[in-house]
Amino acid sequence: MFDILETFGGWYDLPAHIGYVLFAISLFLTNIFWLRILLIVSLAFQIIYFAMAGGSLYTGIVWNIVFILINAYRLVALVQARRVLTKATRGQLLGAGADGVVIDAANSLDDTQLEELIRLGEVYDLAPGAPLTTEGERVDWFYFVTAGHAVVTVDHAEVARIHPGEFVGEVSFLTGIVASATVKASDRLSVIAFDREKLSRACAEDSKLSAAVHQVIGNALAQKLVAANHRHPVAEPMPS
Repeated sequence: MFDILETFGGWYDLPAHIGYVLFAISLFLTNIFWLRILLIVSLAFQIIYFAMAGGSLYTGIVWNIVFILINAYRLVALVQARRVLTKATRGQLLGAGADGVVIDAANSLDDTQLEELIRLGEVYDLAPGAPLTTEGERVDWFYFVTAGHAVVTVDHAEVARIHPGEFVGEVSFLTGIVASATVKASDRLSVIAFDREKLSRACAEDSKLSAAVHQVIGNALAQKLVAANHRHPVAEPMPS
């Protein structure tokens, strides 16, 4: 091992070797979070190498610091976006599949797409009685409930309740049809509201964002169907 180190410059060059190895590994990563972490560590080892080598290597040190700051800025943006989504969705970006296995659609999005999703949504606090959808009317917004509850009525009769972690208006988002029910806040409600047209345009421009959004909505619809079946089980035929 000592002979190898001497061949490649000796112990003083070890930080450079470590830095370049980490940089090479980062090229194989697909997870943007760990890629940026590895790049920052790699650049830090290169700075150590430049400082130990002596001489006029300030240009390399300064540029590596710039690259570290850029990656750190993007990393902070990524962490903040994930923190907002985690807080709003209890860490699942909407929930679990029908088999109970949590599906984190946020993991399929990079930091830019997560920021875009956050930017497209608007956070609202609604007073009790505030309407989210009205039966028979066009739905221009759909909502993700983060706190509070809402009541669902059809022909003025209550048919269901909406809890935190559920969507309102997602069917209209997918199909463009008018609301099949009226949904109103039953107590103080906190929601993330998405403009249907704006989000549709964003999904049309970004297939990866579209896939994640539709996966999340599909999971939510599956959970609603399961819950509805539990509330209203299909009657078994009488034996002949």
